[in-house]
Amino acid sequence: MQRTTPHRRAVILGAGGFIGINLAHALAKDGCELICFDRFQCHYWPTNVKAIVGDFSQLPEELLAVLDDAAVYHLVSSCRPHQHTETAADEVVADVSSTLRYLEYTRHKNIRWVFVSSGGTVYGPNASCPTTEDAQTNPICSYGLIKLALEKYFALYKKLHETDFVVARVSNPYGPWQDPSSGQGVIAALVYKALAVQAVEIWGDGENVRDYVYIDDAVRGLMDLAKHGESGEIYNVSSGVGTTINDLIQVIRHTLGIQLNTNCVAARIFDVRKSVLSSNKLQSLTGWSPNTCLGDGVKATADWLSKKW
Repeated sequence: MQRTTPHRRAVILGAGGFIGINLAHALAKDGCELICFDRFQCHYWPTNVKAIVGDFSQLPEELLAVLDDAAVYHLVSSCRPHQHTETAADEVVADVSSTLRYLEYTRHKNIRWVFVSSGGTVYGPNASCPTTEDAQTNPICSYGLIKLALEKYFALYKKLHETDFVVARVSNPYGPWQDPSSGQGVIAALVYKALAVQAVEIWGDGENVRDYVYIDDAVRGLMDLAKHGESGEIYNVSSGVGTTINDLIQVIRHTLGIQLNTNCVAARIFDVRKSVLSSNKLQSLTGWSPNTCLGDGVKATADWLSKKW
């Protein structure tokens, strides 16, 4: 197994989001020096971390000062998967242009970048399943295009400046600290509505297939990549199991013992019909594997939502 030189600290960019909060707790438990950065202070962050608050696009001096001898987890994203293009130009400026400024500023620093990309939206609608990292990419929404563009820029900086990075294409993470109203995260939304005895809208016929990976498993994968990932490589972080929306609803009903009422509405044109990712590359490198089955993950999500929402 390849090992990188350990860094003194870990920096999470976008630490106030769903993945960032869970990653912060795991890294804090691991005992590293941890810096959490986001636009606002997050009361879910561990108490023993250094918090830096600011605008990512402005390159805050306090943040720049800690970007050396660090594993930097890049989770910042200004957009979500959708079919609209009205804000695409702004999203490119906020995400791509800003990230390039950080890459340029840090190109002589001792950094391992862990760029958290997207799974299904990067591969697009025509990839064979389970999808491997060498599959053709064909995004059909701005979100996927931006993630792919950033992957390519990281690769360019490695070629020109020997920038050390790994890309993690995470499938569909779910679990505690996921906001059910965020518009991203179908399991959190469905579980919340089940607990609230609300009907849910299903886009299309409910037969779209997704690969759901529990957040604790996803976070372990990111941390393994920070330590052992081969520089410049792309790794899927996924369960490798496909589940339709209809089957997911049945799992929620069975696990929670709650009837979940549904209404079918028109399918969205940017939704990939089937997305299941192979994590064999990550498993072969690090021995990582997903430990949490869908039923257990749904129950843990429901337990957290019951307490927080």
